[in-house]
Amino acid sequence: MVPTQDDDYVITRKDTLYRRFPISDEPKYEAFWKFENGRKVPSSAAFKTKPEEDGLSVDIAALTSPEQTQGNSLKFGVAEISASTPIYLGYQCIQNKMLNNRAHALILGDTNPIAKKLSKAIINVY
Repeated sequence: MVPTQDDDYVITRKDTLYRRFPISDEPKYEAFWKFENGRKVPSSAAFKTKPEEDGLSVDIAALTSPEQTQGNSLKFGVAEISASTPIYLGYQCIQNKMLNNRAHALILGDTNPIAKKLSKAIINVY
């Protein structure tokens, strides 16, 4: 079943997720990326939740594009990961629609313990 505008999208292990991360050269953002093969890729810091967050903010790839996830700013990159990684590690991934972003979702809970595994599970970087 294809979800309608009002339906919640159910994220499964077959889905992919987009995580936006800062690529600015400003010192406060340097922990979020590293150079790999001549380009900026997210470090594990880009996959860590802050104490006040309910989960890690991501977009559901089936409902958006890397360009939409990146937004109008060249200060961000987008990493693609399989939803199977957090799901197999015991985390729930749920759609968390926002007014201007139907594709928004959360990997629920504190992702600090799995941040390194998420960063190693990157499929693509845009």
